[in-house]
Amino acid sequence: MTHASLRSLPPPLGRPSRRGLLRGAAGLGAAVALGGSAACGSAASLAGGDRRIQFWNLFSGGDGANMRGMLDRFRAEFPGIEVEDTTLAWGDRYYTKLAMAGAGGRAPDVGILHLGRLAGFAPGRLLDPIDTGLLAEAGVRREDFNATLWDRATIGGELYGLPLDIHPSTMFYNRAACEPAGLLDAEGRLTELNGTERFLDALDAVREVIGQSPLGWNALMPGECWWTFVGLYAQTGGSILSEDGTELALDDDRAEEVLAFMARLVADEYAIPGQDLVGYFVNGGGFVLFGNWLLVDFRTAGLDFGARPYPTLFGTPATQAESHILVLPHQEGRSGAANEAAHTLIAWLVRNSLSWAEASHVPAYLPILEHPDYLAMEPQSEYRGAMDIAAFDPPAWFCGTSSRVQADVGVHLSAAAMGSVTPAEAVRDIRSTLRSLLDTRNPFGEGTAS
Repeated sequence: MTHASLRSLPPPLGRPSRRGLLRGAAGLGAAVALGGSAACGSAASLAGGDRRIQFWNLFSGGDGANMRGMLDRFRAEFPGIEVEDTTLAWGDRYYTKLAMAGAGGRAPDVGILHLGRLAGFAPGRLLDPIDTGLLAEAGVRREDFNATLWDRATIGGELYGLPLDIHPSTMFYNRAACEPAGLLDAEGRLTELNGTERFLDALDAVREVIGQSPLGWNALMPGECWWTFVGLYAQTGGSILSEDGTELALDDDRAEEVLAFMARLVADEYAIPGQDLVGYFVNGGGFVLFGNWLLVDFRTAGLDFGARPYPTLFGTPATQAESHILVLPHQEGRSGAANEAAHTLIAWLVRNSLSWAEASHVPAYLPILEHPDYLAMEPQSEYRGAMDIAAFDPPAWFCGTSSRVQADVGVHLSAAAMGSVTPAEAVRDIRSTLRSLLDTRNPFGEGTAS
């Protein structure tokens, strides 16, 4: 990345030590953060008018503290905009409340959504499209993002979600276990473990070193099994649903191959179901397969560890991922000063997401992903490549975080992993469940975008 290409970036931020203590760095100059552009872009242009905006989110714990710190910096840079942020309970309750607010005309100006839930959130009815012209005035354009990520947030030619990050499924590795097993390179990073046999050989080597199961992965959790299946099945080159999310596209042979591998992890005691993953890793475990946010727990415990995307076990590099996106819940007659202020806020958040990356998430805004301060973050920068191989949920109303597919399909995946049913039996049940979900009406209704 050239010096010239960094001119529009925020200056380097301070790096807090732990997620739970993140409060943001000192305020950045608005002219630097947003390029001093007109209308949507400068503090001066936002003086006067009704600039009060409500922002609903579901960030608790360290993520919540981090977001509050970012919002405090935004308020300092844009005193003409009054931001009222409200944190609601995570999960399906949040989505139900947000949908009811959009349907009933009581919606906040800005909200957070998981990308996997976007297709089911009735874009055009419960969500308003984002004005890409206002984003461009603030220096945020499509070319600043991974094209797949941006396009997944685009429905009917309209952008309905501005990506803030991706949070991928990650393979954490304990250097104290991997080094004597001969699995680290000269820089102390995990060597490539591509192919199922190479991966299992590495697990065997680590088991010899630590004297216990080498992998933290919980086959008893349907949601966790769904994440694992999405990532590994994508590595086979298969699709679960059609591109528009309306038809079943599951390949039985590929699905059975992945499920047989998941079952082998349990049957051969590579992974012990029901383990507390943090406790396992802290007590000398070798590897953990889980979301990137466990980084904070492992760092707090003082472990010497690394993290990378899933190894390529089935031919095509892929790792499961979700994304937090910034959305505009539906308001009648959305326009004017408050709408400009909302666009200013969402653009500022993505352009100042370096401290958000400190908490573990992969920033969606590519200039941040290439920023020297981000590249210096360990182990965050080690799994930055997940952005280019991210496997998202199918674009259907029943998919995404805290969704029906995680529970209804995940239970069959878990049964196969635990050996309660054969892979072929599980695939039959998965097919039946997916057909039922495809035939079920979206409880949030249909969108107006086409």
